[in-house]
Amino acid sequence: MKGRSPWLQLWPAWAIPAALVVANAVWLGGVRGAVLGRGSLLARQVREAEEQVARLEREAAALEEAKRGSDALRERLAALRQGKIGSMSARLVPFLVDVVQRGAEAGLASERIAYQARPDQDAGLVYFSATYELEGNYEQIRRYIGLLEQSPQFIIIERLDLRGAEDASALAVKVRLAVGTYFFDLDRALMEKLGVTEVRGGS
Repeated sequence: MKGRSPWLQLWPAWAIPAALVVANAVWLGGVRGAVLGRGSLLARQVREAEEQVARLEREAAALEEAKRGSDALRERLAALRQGKIGSMSARLVPFLVDVVQRGAEAGLASERIAYQARPDQDAGLVYFSATYELEGNYEQIRRYIGLLEQSPQFIIIERLDLRGAEDASALAVKVRLAVGTYFFDLDRALMEKLGVTEVRGGS
């Protein structure tokens, strides 16, 4: 057995430790791969959780903003109901007085006034309109419309029909005018007293 390498002669002494080293290296490599794999999975789960948290926070902020907007609109609606719209019992007579007085200020007198009230079920309000005829010159009509637009009352000019006078040489014109406003309730006792016609089934 001359010429054999000392390593071969001593292989029983180093083969087993070497095998153990190799086995440990393989095991450590597997453990490292598993740990790294679990680490990548954990990192991905953390990122996904952070993204979900960020999305939920954005949605919560949007909901809070929507709630603030809704509260502001509700406050504006309440102020509008009480200030500009109001109840029929509180505003109807002042509304009519204002319309007539502004006509007189423009030098016009209203004739044959017809009143009508129509519940607006979609808005939860009552639309009131007054239709009447006026006669005067163009300057008076123009001034009257301007005065109505300046009124502190909530006045809607619904219709304005101009008709020439029967005498072609006259400067006067006849106007059929319809103005309206909104109330948040009906006062049927007051309507009956003023001869207001209620139109049912309006929208």
